[in-house]
Amino acid sequence: MKTAYIDFDGTIVDVMPRYHGILTSYLKGTLKICLESFCNLKRQGLKEHQIVEIYGPTYPFDIPDYVEFKRERLESMEWLALDRVIGNPMLAHEQLNLAGFNVHLLTPRRNEKNVSAQLKQLGLWGAFDEVSVVAPMINGNAKASFLKGKVTPEDIVVGDSPVDMECARLLGITGFFVETGLWCEPDEANVRILPNYNAVASLMVMGYGKRERYSDF
Repeated sequence: MKTAYIDFDGTIVDVMPRYHGILTSYLKGTLKICLESFCNLKRQGLKEHQIVEIYGPTYPFDIPDYVEFKRERLESMEWLALDRVIGNPMLAHEQLNLAGFNVHLLTPRRNEKNVSAQLKQLGLWGAFDEVSVVAPMINGNAKASFLKGKVTPEDIVVGDSPVDMECARLLGITGFFVETGLWCEPDEANVRILPNYNAVASLMVMGYGKRERYSDF
């Protein structure tokens, strides 16, 4: 059976409230930008320190200190509680199974226990046939390393980040970029861009390769 490798953050769950909340907490409420504007800037490719330069306090922003502050909180259950489910992953699972795909959640996180807890908390445990958590890599692509030697030409990867699309390129499989995450659109030749994960699943049911346009979703 072919496999659809699905990203978690930004693809299955909206992480923008978590990222905005942690940055706001670090700056003790002095960040003068609403969540919607924060999302728009992130998707234009701005880093958080660049957003702070525009909308934050006038005193210098200590990037290393913030990175450590964020790392300590990003995967805590307290902050994960801000994540919201995007669309209908259960329906997407059914559609992908119908299209002949095994649905494999593949996420780069440090806390595997909290991934399981969050899936159960959000009622998503049944939305995947397999779940794998890989430790993020500073240099290199953790997903590509995990999948090396495992994929077939019919497999696909679905995600919202350059890491996901690089993974598709390195492995020689099709990548579907969804516009629900933290990132701007990638410039990759083998990447299809769709609004969300459910649109990808719907396309697979209809028969990938039978359509040339993806903007109807």
